Amino acid sequence: MRKDVRLGAAALVLCSLAGCGAPGEPPASPPSPSAPAPPPTPEQVEWLNEFCDATRVFTAPPEPLPDLRDEFVSMDLSSYLSSVDTALDEVGYTTLTPEAFPRGAELIDSYSKAAERLGAKVDGYASQYDASEEALRGFVGETSAALKTLKPEGLDLAALIAADGTVAQAHEKAENCHLPEDQGTPSAAPVALPTAGDGENLAACADGACEVLVSPSAVVAAPQQHGFTLMRVRSITGGVMEIGAKFEGGSITSPLATGQSTIMNGIEVKAVAVGDGRAVLSLSPA
Repeated sequence: MRKDVRLGAAALVLCSLAGCGAPGEPPASPPSPSAPAPPPTPEQVEWLNEFCDATRVFTAPPEPLPDLRDEFVSMDLSSYLSSVDTALDEVGYTTLTPEAFPRGAELIDSYSKAAERLGAKVDGYASQYDASEEALRGFVGETSAALKTLKPEGLDLAALIAADGTVAQAHEKAENCHLPEDQGTPSAAPVALPTAGDGENLAACADGACEVLVSPSAVVAAPQQHGFTLMRVRSITGGVMEIGAKFEGGSITSPLATGQSTIMNGIEVKAVAVGDGRAVLSLSPA
């Protein structure tokens, strides 16, 4: 009798594992896999492409420039605040058609609210044109910290991707949704320096025509007849020379790699060659 009980129990276990039904009933079939999500339309992929571009301030916020502690730092700080202000505005000014994308209206509203909330504060900072350098540093510090924690106020794109297979496929195809590994501009490699026509005689640039060997922080004689009041080599690093100039009506800075030039107040400013911590700079009438 005990042997019969043991055999019956074993049969029940095997039957439960095999999915046996009642006598005369067919065995239970395994659940059918869910149908794959439909692929996105080209219009949906383009919609998400534009959305990722408009909301890049959430995924790749602008970084402040290095604080070089020179006459142009206030301009760097103000430019950073303006760039963030513009990036936040772009989120709210999107012209995307919400119904063209799954939960598109909800997605736009979620990101726009967060951008608008921070944008109101940054706009106030960027509008203080007469703020002191130290005040601007404080504004930039607050803004940079706030960007690191900026999140949509509601539906997040990542959550929508996880919940909707069509959105996930659109995300894979939308190029603007995938950031390159290196967000910075690649620096040019330093090169061997040629002999500068005027050597290290920075005073030769006073007439707006010279070729001189410069180092970081070097003050180049400003061609006053062209409205310059100051010209300084701000930095030389990674094959790029940063040059700054002040005029009676404002100031400008420009990064220049070997062979690159820019026009400042009718003067062509050129990096003839940028080496390791030194560079050959030329000025000539544009």
